[in-house]
Amino acid sequence: MADDELGQRALRSFVTPFYLTLMGSGAVEADERLLARVRRAGRRVSDRRVRLMLAGTWRPLVMGSWYAIARDDLALGDAVHDALKTCLGHLTSPPLITAAVMYPSRRTLPLLIDYADCDRQEGWGAAGLAEAAFRRLSGDRAAPEDAAALQNDELLAALLQRGRQLRA
Repeated sequence: MADDELGQRALRSFVTPFYLTLMGSGAVEADERLLARVRRAGRRVSDRRVRLMLAGTWRPLVMGSWYAIARDDLALGDAVHDALKTCLGHLTSPPLITAAVMYPSRRTLPLLIDYADCDRQEGWGAAGLAEAAFRRLSGDRAAPEDAAALQNDELLAALLQRGRQLRA
């Protein structure tokens, strides 16, 4: 299991201090000091560990998503997309969707559709965010027709802004 390979010390250093604030859409409300700490941690964590986090359980997965964004290394794109393929809900999907948008590839749009369909079936509550990401990446410039879609577009924009701050 990826969490075992990651090790307790890495979990304590790179996951535990941050995941509660950054899970779901929590990054939008995170303060600048926390983001600066995550940015510094992102410079210290290796790509190997980020990949292990992205293949791990939900807590490391949340942070692996944000570290992948912070590291701005195209070599992490496949690991981000592999994680989105197996994502199971609203605690991990907002960071993963944000990472997928920041690492777009030919896989991104189909994975967003698959995630949105599965999320809607299971009632996880983040299908709208995946649809907002799809609209953004597919070049759909039409204004959303309902308030929920507009809210998801705004949430995605805020999460992407946090991602850009982590890369600064």
